[in-house]
Amino acid sequence: MKDELTAALIDSYRRAGEEVGYWGHRFLQAVRRNGGVATVKRMLSPRTAGQRAGLDALLEAGRPDLTVEAIILQTKFQSLFTSEELKIAAERLGEYGKEASKRLKTREILYPDELEPGKKYIEGAKKQVRVNAFERNAHARSVCMKHYGFKCIVCGISFEEQYGEFGKGFIHVHHLKPLSLTNAEYQLDPVNDLRPVCPNCHAMLHRSNTVLSIEELTERMNKAMTNKADSADDKIRRG
Repeated sequence: MKDELTAALIDSYRRAGEEVGYWGHRFLQAVRRNGGVATVKRMLSPRTAGQRAGLDALLEAGRPDLTVEAIILQTKFQSLFTSEELKIAAERLGEYGKEASKRLKTREILYPDELEPGKKYIEGAKKQVRVNAFERNAHARSVCMKHYGFKCIVCGISFEEQYGEFGKGFIHVHHLKPLSLTNAEYQLDPVNDLRPVCPNCHAMLHRSNTVLSIEELTERMNKAMTNKADSADDKIRRG
């Protein structure tokens, strides 16, 4: 049964990577090195920062079913753990469900035009789900915003300046390198890989088959503004 638990945890690592976009390499190393039971028992203590990042990614994607707590609460694995450990797992899983639902409602309010991560879509849409899962990772987003602020990197709009307190803290984040061009070893760097963008600019970056760079979109926007200004000047001259 211990080997079966180890296999189940490795499978959850793979599914989290393929379906959510989070590859917990340290988790996989721990499971392979120490076995599933020992790894889970350590994780039932308060989460480390690294472990919390993986949990946040799963909750952002609405996938508490991939957490270690959900796995060990399966009937076939319960005999490997004490009643106190199972109680901790059950309490945590209940909180995970509430947190995942809360985050889902927030996403539906803020990002109604984006695909929901964790669900199955046709092949052409699946890559966008993986991008969104990374972009919505709470820790990655926080680090990105702390470094760049909440103004769109392309057009410069600040929703707080535009709408007051109501717009404070609102912004999309854009992944500079599409995940379709990466592999399983890819590790997200929030400062180097993400940029704050408004929903309009975000949509324009992804509008063509090839994702535009920040520089390309900025150039197009500036060119359009210049053409508009020149057109207005021509009208004035013509009277």
